[in-house]
Amino acid sequence: MITPVITLSENASVLNAVKLMAENDIGCIVVTNSNGQVCGILSERDVIRILGAKGFIENLKVKDVMSRNVYCMSEENTIVEALRVMLERKIRHLPVVDDRSALKGIVSLRDVASKVFTNLMTILSYVVSRKT
Repeated sequence: MITPVITLSENASVLNAVKLMAENDIGCIVVTNSNGQVCGILSERDVIRILGAKGFIENLKVKDVMSRNVYCMSEENTIVEALRVMLERKIRHLPVVDDRSALKGIVSLRDVASKVFTNLMTILSYVVSRKT
């Protein structure tokens, strides 16, 4: 899980969001309301989609472009559950929230892949060492 998460208000400009993503080398920004709860997510795909449809992003607000149906995971969810949701929903980022829906972090598909790979290598090392 990555913390802290870079967030923006839904009233921020898309241009500002794109600059923030570029400066921080990230693929999405979590959009939060005034209570700090997740209300959307703005991804590179959202930006490309709007550029393809309109050809510009100037004067657009994050709320005009963001994905609103954000799937979040609980701090108690496992990496396997995160992977299942990502594959089923065809998404690459899952915000992590606590029991009050406050944002705690974000898990990316890269995070999941890294963790799964590390676990598989550990299991493989164990199996190989048992055979020798």
